[in-house]
Amino acid sequence: MSWLRRLGSSFRKRRLEDQLDDELQFHLEMRTEEFMAAGMAPEEARYRARHLFGNELLIKERTRDMDTLGWLDSFWQDLAYAARTLRKSPGLVAVVVLSLALGIGANSTIFSVMNPMLYLPLPYERPDRLMMIWETEQGRPDSRMPPPIAEIVDWQKQSHVFEDLALTSFSEPTPLAGNGEPENATAQFVTPNFFHVMRVSPLMGRVFLAREAQDRTQTIIISDSFWERRFHKDPGVLGKVFNISGVISTVVGVMPPGFGSFFGDRLDMWVPIDPASTRYSERKDHWLSAIGRLKPGATQKEAQVEMDVIARRLEQVYPATNKGVGAKVVPLRQGLYGEWAQAVLFPLLGAVGFVLLIACVNAANLMLSRSETRRREFALRASLGAGRGRLMQQLFAESALLGILGGLLGAALTLLGIQLFRALAWFFPNLDSIRIDSRVLLFTLAISLLTAILVGCVPALQASNVDLNLALREGDRRTGTGSRSRTRHVLAVAEVALAMVLLVGAGLMIRSVVRLGQVNPGFDFHNVLSFEISLPEGGNYVERVPGGDIERASRQVAEFYRRLLDKLAAFPGVDGACFMSPFNFGRTFSILGRPIPAPDRRPSALWSEISPSYFRTLKIPLKKGRNLTDADSQTSPWVAVVNETFAHQYFPNEDPIGKQLLLRNAELDEPHPRQIVGVVGDTKWYLAQGRQRPTVYASYLQQPSDFRGGTIESHLAQMVMIRSASPIGDGEAGLVKAAKKAVAEVNPEQPINDVLTLEQMFARGTGDYRFYAHVLEIFASIALLLALIGIYGSMSYFVAARTREIGIRVALGASRGGIVRLVTALGLRIAVIGVVIGIAMAIGLTRVIARFLFGVTATDPATFAIVGLGLVAVALAACSVPARRATRVDPMDALRHE
Repeated sequence: MSWLRRLGSSFRKRRLEDQLDDELQFHLEMRTEEFMAAGMAPEEARYRARHLFGNELLIKERTRDMDTLGWLDSFWQDLAYAARTLRKSPGLVAVVVLSLALGIGANSTIFSVMNPMLYLPLPYERPDRLMMIWETEQGRPDSRMPPPIAEIVDWQKQSHVFEDLALTSFSEPTPLAGNGEPENATAQFVTPNFFHVMRVSPLMGRVFLAREAQDRTQTIIISDSFWERRFHKDPGVLGKVFNISGVISTVVGVMPPGFGSFFGDRLDMWVPIDPASTRYSERKDHWLSAIGRLKPGATQKEAQVEMDVIARRLEQVYPATNKGVGAKVVPLRQGLYGEWAQAVLFPLLGAVGFVLLIACVNAANLMLSRSETRRREFALRASLGAGRGRLMQQLFAESALLGILGGLLGAALTLLGIQLFRALAWFFPNLDSIRIDSRVLLFTLAISLLTAILVGCVPALQASNVDLNLALREGDRRTGTGSRSRTRHVLAVAEVALAMVLLVGAGLMIRSVVRLGQVNPGFDFHNVLSFEISLPEGGNYVERVPGGDIERASRQVAEFYRRLLDKLAAFPGVDGACFMSPFNFGRTFSILGRPIPAPDRRPSALWSEISPSYFRTLKIPLKKGRNLTDADSQTSPWVAVVNETFAHQYFPNEDPIGKQLLLRNAELDEPHPRQIVGVVGDTKWYLAQGRQRPTVYASYLQQPSDFRGGTIESHLAQMVMIRSASPIGDGEAGLVKAAKKAVAEVNPEQPINDVLTLEQMFARGTGDYRFYAHVLEIFASIALLLALIGIYGSMSYFVAARTREIGIRVALGASRGGIVRLVTALGLRIAVIGVVIGIAMAIGLTRVIARFLFGVTATDPATFAIVGLGLVAVALAACSVPARRATRVDPMDALRHE
């Protein structure tokens, strides 16, 4: 424990100094008395004693190091000295601290985003025991898809590694009516044992009972936030009844605060699903994720082996649905956030890492230039006995102080960075959980200390290698030559190269956003308001056919939408109203008159159910034939309209008008073939989509009554669009109010959802591209600013260090242009070398964002050329001020000390 005693002595410094003085004085007096006893005169005896005793200060320092933690004491002294010296250079300190703060703040911001997703414990009991289980497709072990709902029953029966297995959806919009105004609530559909697997108990009431979900009545559990918003925390909420998607639902429990959606979205309630129900028996409902809790002592590897065995058994029992299907077990955190981390967070962390490197290089360059002006100081300290370690410690003390100041300012900038991130990344999970906590502060401290080491390393090494003869020579001016100048130039080149990488990345994303803005969607989306309606699968709209998963739609569905369109079109200022169902990607078909392929070999096309007014309202051009009309009813011949891509792909050398298609959906053929009566232009509802796909449009008035496997949703859910005769601006609120009124007049209990203009919808659809563009723009701007400061600092020091040479050149008749070329040539050389190195780095690193690019490649020559030339231009601009300063050098002042 001697180090504890030495640490205690370090804090009793005055007492130790007094003891050392007394002890040294005692030894000097004893030696003096010995010499006087030998016959020396008193003065001679004292001189001889001091001569033999040696350097008192050196002895005291060595003794102090033995009795205390000498390095700690000297470090505090160096910190105090660093504070005094840095106070004399406020401009330099401000630039260095701000540079470091920008880099540290950017890194802390991204870490604060990663913190709740990757590092904070999940808010469940023993979250490390929770696993997510995906199915994998044949030949694609890295693929993942939710298992069929009925499959969880087999897993539960055959598994011996998991305590229990449950299914859950993510946040789903759900029509809700009763006990207040109708709304689209958000719900998680779960198996009744979900809360048991998560080991969460309700705040009030109870959890679901086994097989509690029913067709016409069910129980629900609500969230604490919904309890507060809808019922103002009424303790009598248990037993309240809602109509959820046409099913009478009774509240039996309230969950505690903090328990909600996996991704931090608003979550209002949990709705039970019975996996043993006959409606899921065909094993084709892939929309709920599986979560299991491992038994004590069981491991993920054991669970994976067992699920592989179960998958092979199910393949033999259900060859039609499970052939080649595997299972993959991953920790819950990885299953929820793994793709976000790989696709978004790690690339962003790499980008902010570049920003921090540039900040460190910039600060190191400035500190190296400052250390050059102190060479005489370091040489003097070395001549008085200071070793290399002590000189390096002094420089590290200064960089530590700057790093701490940069960290403090960086923590403040992190608050702004979090707010900016939330504004840009509205689609990101767990936005409300992003905050500064102890973990973020520790990360900020660690990154500040690391920054201090990186910043102080090069100046410390240079300062410790002093030439006493050269540094103490009167009038020596050769401080800007040799390895030190090369080091500064190398650091400036590094700044330019790193900035080049970020600027290229930002340039590629900006060009992608510009290209997206130039995409023609194929229709006029201006002045169109849209909202979504999903009719409930109950009440007067849907009837379940006993003995299977077939649902039968009533005529009330078409009647609801017909009446709604009539009311919307009658509003003043409305130039048209229509609706469309979400595009269905799995609709197969056969062409009558041609050989009919096997069901699994039929071609497929996008399919959408629309109102006849759809093409006219959106101004989609008719290329051939006619559009759909209200005369195309249930009793008339069934017809369809196809897009140009469909016509070119399936009828390349013939007229598609009059050809007949037999559409098939979820293994059910439509009752009537459809005759193609028109060809319309291609449309793009997602601007960044790849190749255009063949599309079939059919009227909502000509739809089958029977739907299988939940596909009735495409008949019940529609996106309604209203075209305004005048620009939608201040009048948007009035149009929204009119739309809600029209829906309420048709069905007072029907809510609407996602009220947006089509311009807003397209902006939301390209939000990830805009997010990356904005983030990289910010990082690239910081990098460019730091590179500008670095080049300017290097050139300024170059001029100051070579003042004598410039003075001689001027005295010998050098022109102003020649002096300017001398300075700018060096700056241009630094910029060009940096750009070349940066291009080589960018070619490899920009492939990380290749998946987010649109219309440009990761090696787009135009972007590289524009960014490279821009950086060279910025470097020349940074050289202009030092170059002009060089032209004003007075030869007499420059040569005065010679």
